[in-house]
Amino acid sequence: MALQKTLSLLLLSLLTLLGLGLVQSSYGQPMYQRFQRQHVDHKVTGGNNSYCNRMMRTQGMTRHTCKQFNTFIHENIRTINNICRNRKTIPCKNSRMNCHAGVVRVTDCRNTGGSPPNNCQYQATASRRRVVIACDGNPLVPVHFDS
Repeated sequence: MALQKTLSLLLLSLLTLLGLGLVQSSYGQPMYQRFQRQHVDHKVTGGNNSYCNRMMRTQGMTRHTCKQFNTFIHENIRTINNICRNRKTIPCKNSRMNCHAGVVRVTDCRNTGGSPPNNCQYQATASRRRVVIACDGNPLVPVHFDS
């Protein structure tokens, strides 16, 4: 009986600490990895239509449907992580205040037709522009491409 009470108190304490944010959950890590898979390609400085067609397919964004729009950032992950360290936050599209802005090299891939999984077609636009990313975790890391 005493052991059950102790375990119950420990569980309640852990849940309280999680709720207060004093114990970091693993929520941010899978989101960070997904962000990198979907949005980071530091190996090139810009892409063309064939780049978009290949990357969208190999990064898993054409399996069930053709993702309508995606942006690849052509900077190393350290540079992208530094955007999250910008102290000035801005509102995200979902109204949360965890977005940060920075200027980076990108390729925007816009769907122009086709069907999944291997026939989705994309038009590329390469540029250097301002991006907005949502950041979470401790330390802050990018978890969502907002615009």
